[in-house]
Amino acid sequence: MKTQLLYLILLTSPLSAWGQSPENSPDTLLQHTFEGLLDPADTMLTQPGGADTHWVNYDQDNKTGLCVSTGQTPKGWYWESDLGFINPNQANNDAFTSCSYLQSANPQNRNWLITSPVFVPDDTYWLCWRSLTYYGPDFMDGYKVLASTGGNMPSSFTDTLFKAAQTIDRLVVGSLDLNDYIFSSGYIHANGYTDDEYFFVDFEGANPFYHGKMEPHCVSLSAFAGQTIYLAFLHDSFDDFQLQVDDILVSNQISGTKQVLLESIDFQVMPNPATTSTFLHWSTTESLPATCSLWNLNGQKVWEKSFSPRNEGQYFLEVDHLHAGVYFCSIQTPKGYGIRKLLIR
Repeated sequence: MKTQLLYLILLTSPLSAWGQSPENSPDTLLQHTFEGLLDPADTMLTQPGGADTHWVNYDQDNKTGLCVSTGQTPKGWYWESDLGFINPNQANNDAFTSCSYLQSANPQNRNWLITSPVFVPDDTYWLCWRSLTYYGPDFMDGYKVLASTGGNMPSSFTDTLFKAAQTIDRLVVGSLDLNDYIFSSGYIHANGYTDDEYFFVDFEGANPFYHGKMEPHCVSLSAFAGQTIYLAFLHDSFDDFQLQVDDILVSNQISGTKQVLLESIDFQVMPNPATTSTFLHWSTTESLPATCSLWNLNGQKVWEKSFSPRNEGQYFLEVDHLHAGVYFCSIQTPKGYGIRKLLIR
């Protein structure tokens, strides 16, 4: 019955009711996928100057890493294939990598990836990205996402937008039970290693470990409406292993009518229009299971995924295999649903 109701809404709602035309769509302000033929690090500054207009890749600790077996690990952030594939030889995605397993653990690792400046026009914009910590929970890398309104020097980044936990101590080395570890404050990858979409058990090392896969995250930039900001990814783990980030995006969505039953679902689709991928982000007033679906104009479902109960959900949806055109993305929970028009170019 729910499918029939949604199908009816899609067929009977005029397109004009779903928001702005593609020509008037809000802009994507910043996007870096780390894909291409050239190393992204080659176009970045190696240290901040305070008011730079380019991305900065700054190795503040200036220590040699031990994360690659073929020689010294490049300092700072470096370009590498996505480490989250079960068979790394099949990787078809590139990402930016940082190593916290250093030749000398004192001082601790401090690798900064700082964006170019971004003017945030209003309170509808979000920062989204994907990340993985390679070796958990034994050597789980933590990091921070920071914002600055006063330049791009490290001391200017006073606003913390997101904090990922790192492993502080091991009560049982090599255990897969999180109770055998002490972590810093912050988010533990894959929702405390309960969401197996974002990790798998790797048996190739001396001990089995949780091998991370790319997990999406989104945070609102509403607090910076009307301001120019810099954003930074600070890998500051102490003697862990490898961290990767990818698909960094600052965008908002087409402001469309949101069809809702019983409760409001805060539902974003960014970027919109999309070419190769888009981030889905939603939140509810209580922990609820959810199903996300994508429909074409003929009312045919072209993608669907169910999620276990949560207050906040995020997903990185690849759309480059779909034909260009107008689609509708829906979110369904036991207490409500919402729909957004998605333009794929």
